[in-house]
Amino acid sequence: MNLPRIPLALLLLGAATLAGAQARTRYELNEGRVHFTVPPDWAAIMEKTEGNPQLVVFRVPDASAEGSQDMASVTVKTQLLRGPSTFGALVQEEFELSKQQTGYERDAAGAGENVHQYFVQRGPTRYRVHDRFRETGGVWVHIRCQRPLLDTTPPAWTQAFDAACQQVIGSTGGGA
Repeated sequence: MNLPRIPLALLLLGAATLAGAQARTRYELNEGRVHFTVPPDWAAIMEKTEGNPQLVVFRVPDASAEGSQDMASVTVKTQLLRGPSTFGALVQEEFELSKQQTGYERDAAGAGENVHQYFVQRGPTRYRVHDRFRETGGVWVHIRCQRPLLDTTPPAWTQAFDAACQQVIGSTGGGA
């Protein structure tokens, strides 16, 4: 047995595992009833894939927020519906919860059916939040895209974030 090779093998195995985990782009919740895809550079920082509700939270790379507590993120949250009226009740509950956040201000530019776009204050930073709701196969789906509004954020990054968020929404079957 060659002992110096064991640490090297473990290191290579760990690096390969990490590289594979970072490249994951396809996800599913509720035993495959909800599928979606994300860009390969988004890191899943929280996953709850058992029980009800379920969710995955992604950290979206943002060079402007590096070194701060600010973070752009996208959350896909699901909940099994108990009946036809449950969808509307869950959407209304999320609307009410968002209105309770510090600095809440509705953004009429993002209004639409089962869409809620607004601004909130998190510490010294203002955030834009875009919530989209849909139902698929008896499952309520909530996609939340939120990003800090920083002066140093390039417009190209903002456009790319918004486009990627719309792609996630579309990949759930929820349209853009």
